[in-house]
Amino acid sequence: MNTLRNYVDSVFLNLPQTPEMATRKQEMIMNMEAKYQQLLADGKNENEAIGAALAEFGHVDDSSRAPAATPNTEIIPEGAIHLSAAEADDYLDHRHKFAFAMAAGVFLCIMAPAAMILFREIPQFFAVTARVSQNTIDVLALVPLFVFVAAAVALFIIYGAKDSEYGLNNQIIHLDAQTRADLSKEQRESKSRTTVAIAAGVVLCILAPIALLLSVLLLGNENPLPVVFLLSFVAVGVFLFVFYGIQIDSYTILLSGRNNSPEQLRTKKVTDTVAGVVFPLAAAVYLIAGFLYNAWATAWIIFPVVGILFGVFAAVYGGYSELKKKR
Repeated sequence: MNTLRNYVDSVFLNLPQTPEMATRKQEMIMNMEAKYQQLLADGKNENEAIGAALAEFGHVDDSSRAPAATPNTEIIPEGAIHLSAAEADDYLDHRHKFAFAMAAGVFLCIMAPAAMILFREIPQFFAVTARVSQNTIDVLALVPLFVFVAAAVALFIIYGAKDSEYGLNNQIIHLDAQTRADLSKEQRESKSRTTVAIAAGVVLCILAPIALLLSVLLLGNENPLPVVFLLSFVAVGVFLFVFYGIQIDSYTILLSGRNNSPEQLRTKKVTDTVAGVVFPLAAAVYLIAGFLYNAWATAWIIFPVVGILFGVFAAVYGGYSELKKKR
């Protein structure tokens, strides 16, 4: 059934968007689906039913077509960037790597204090370090912390630069009908997987303070390992949010680009700029609070708080821009 609807969408993609054409499109879908169901009831298999429905109803009179639209010529909106199927696949492949790199970078930033805490606990497990002073161990414990942060920053810079080379953010993207239909199908198929991953991330973030409390009860207030457990739960949950969130955004960039007006693109550019400022600041506050006040167990809360506030800002600013455009 989706095959028929995707075909009809591709047929009407470059035709005039008029009420009459919308009616004809709906009639074509209804006729095709009725024929398809009738043939299935008559004992035809699915492929035969689809082929017969397309052969009988899958055409539009030439008089209905826009003057510049022919089977071999597509209208590309002014200022749009056209991507072939191969280019779209290459972009999605890059965005998959980009999503993993960004998620891994955030994971490393959150786990950096945990690595430092674990390093401090080494004397409890290895007798050979008993001759090393605690001050020396505290200083050496900074090494894994800075290694984790440095690796995260490297991922952000390297893959952020690669993403900028594509230059597709805040652009109007044009795809041919078949490529758009294929990407729409991929997007629909990925929704269930993304929903499960996001739900798992939420559960992990909810379980994080529970893990902290239980480990405090079992190990005692003076033991630093409960903080490691909390940060581990949060780091994995945030990894899932970032990784699958970027995957969703990748399809959105390709599929909704043609519907973006200049005002919408300007709005998105503003929100992206704000995000590029507030989230690094949140990370800086997190590290400062951890180093100066040893608040690793609680300072992580700044990330969901900043995320919620940014979401509110983006919604309010987007609504204001839409209202301003209508005036």
